[in-house]
Amino acid sequence: MSGKSAEDYAADYTDPELRERLKEEIKAGDRGGRPGQWSARKSQLLTREYEAQGGGYRHEGERTESQRHLQEWGDQDWHTADGGDRARGSGGTSRYLPDAAWELLSDDEKRATDAKKKGSDQQHVANTDAAKEARKAAELVDVGAPEARERVGSMSGDAQLDRAERAERELGKGRKTVLEAIERQRDRD
Repeated sequence: MSGKSAEDYAADYTDPELRERLKEEIKAGDRGGRPGQWSARKSQLLTREYEAQGGGYRHEGERTESQRHLQEWGDQDWHTADGGDRARGSGGTSRYLPDAAWELLSDDEKRATDAKKKGSDQQHVANTDAAKEARKAAELVDVGAPEARERVGSMSGDAQLDRAERAERELGKGRKTVLEAIERQRDRD
């Protein structure tokens, strides 16, 4: 999947054997996806469990981009639209998003993204455009101002920028420099 070798993992992790054992256990379980399937949620679970059992990183403070994303995602409160932590149920698999993203969606948008996920038997089902925008906007509140301003630079369209502004004002810290970056991006659009 990742294309990494055992040597790659040994270069990144202080205890690659522990990480590999935990990965196989988590992959075989049904938490975060079907048994035998790998998912972003299972990656989050692996990170938490690896660290809880004393695993560390060779280049602390210099994590890879994927490690930084996992750390960021792991710090977020992920759940289904109804607040549950188990996505699979008798009615299909519910959409799983960070709490802040759910807060940026209207009730209709929540239903639409959940219905899209439940309507497929595939593991990976793309979010609706609204859910993609909400997730991207919600991530602004979890990063420092310089990173948030940089991310705003990749956003476009009134709907996306409106969500970004709402995220920063209502869910974030209302950072002046981030709000100014959103306004500059509106002017560029």
